[in-house]
Amino acid sequence: MQASRSVDADSAGAHAATRRDFFSFRRTRRPALPFRHRALHPATRMAEVTIARRAMACEFSITFPGRVRRAVDAGCAALDEIGRLERKLSIFLDDSDLAEVNRRAAAAPVEVDAEVFEFLNVAQRLWRGTAGAFDPAAGTLVRAWGFTQGRPRLPEPEEIAAALEASGMRHVALDPSARSVSFLRDGLEINPGSLGKGFALDRALAAIRRLAGDIPVLLEGGQSSILAFGPPPGESRGWKIAIGDPHRPGQTLATLLLRHRALATSGAVHQFFEHQGRRFGHIIDPRTGWPPEHLVSATVLAPSAAEADALSTAFFVLGIEGARAHCREHPEIGAILVTHPAGRRNVPIDARVVVIGNAALEEPDGGAEQVREGTERRCPLRCASGRCAQSPSRGRADETGGWQ
Repeated sequence: MQASRSVDADSAGAHAATRRDFFSFRRTRRPALPFRHRALHPATRMAEVTIARRAMACEFSITFPGRVRRAVDAGCAALDEIGRLERKLSIFLDDSDLAEVNRRAAAAPVEVDAEVFEFLNVAQRLWRGTAGAFDPAAGTLVRAWGFTQGRPRLPEPEEIAAALEASGMRHVALDPSARSVSFLRDGLEINPGSLGKGFALDRALAAIRRLAGDIPVLLEGGQSSILAFGPPPGESRGWKIAIGDPHRPGQTLATLLLRHRALATSGAVHQFFEHQGRRFGHIIDPRTGWPPEHLVSATVLAPSAAEADALSTAFFVLGIEGARAHCREHPEIGAILVTHPAGRRNVPIDARVVVIGNAALEEPDGGAEQVREGTERRCPLRCASGRCAQSPSRGRADETGGWQ
């Protein structure tokens, strides 16, 4: 079958792009490319339809296996949803709803629409559920470290202390009856980075189901957030998702099986700076004001993409014991955590991989191992058998990672 061209929304040239400019028709066998998370489709001759578009500083793609009726229309409608949400939630667009909240909510309650209020409700629930390890109202703190501006720096201790005082969902008041949001102090800033992509993927799936029904589909955001609905034809256990090596980009260490579930990874392998021999990543612990240092990456499996997105950040902050405690209280959540190698961090040996909760890992013989809580493995970071589970960090926003 001749593949139709695929046009990126940001490079469509002089012509006005139509909805169908953003899809491709291809066989299900994908080439080996540099990746973080990568979907591995059944080795059949069935075609797949993939629709892709840039939003939230990364590429979103939607894949339908086989000749799914209305796939293109449903996929384009889903990408429209993502673009619409970006226009509401981006802090980099001065006229977005969330930018307006950040500007005015300290002076008076700001009424928002139902969708933005739901986003803030989800953010507040996840903040409470992680005891503050996930905190989208820590935008002032992230800005103090220079990551928002793309110029990371080591702030003075007084700057960190002042930013901590002006950060936190504890200063955000939501009024359901008025559908309004208020800030209880000046200087507060809500940053949707650790939740926005996942929230958008959930809304995109809802749009697909409204238009095309309960068809199998895989939604990907920035190669670090994935949402799977149903299994693809020919693979009843779920979509195969290759987990990349955080120390050796482009290599696969394990394969997960994802079905009616979402996956997201957080880490600071790529977005960091060094000062006097010490490395500082872009994920800031909103409780201390400093970047956590105990993990290389945290991958979370959850029922929704919003939960997976937020909890991967929270688990990166909480570390192994905090993530384990959360998963014990929430059996629907699974996690794969990778610690730094012993000794020098730039030597990719003797890394510890901890699997918490339930994660379906594909075995080399094609079977599946259901890994239960408490499984811990030490890995030399050279295996490709699928016996260990490691995952990559999110990339820079201007590369593949999108909103952080």
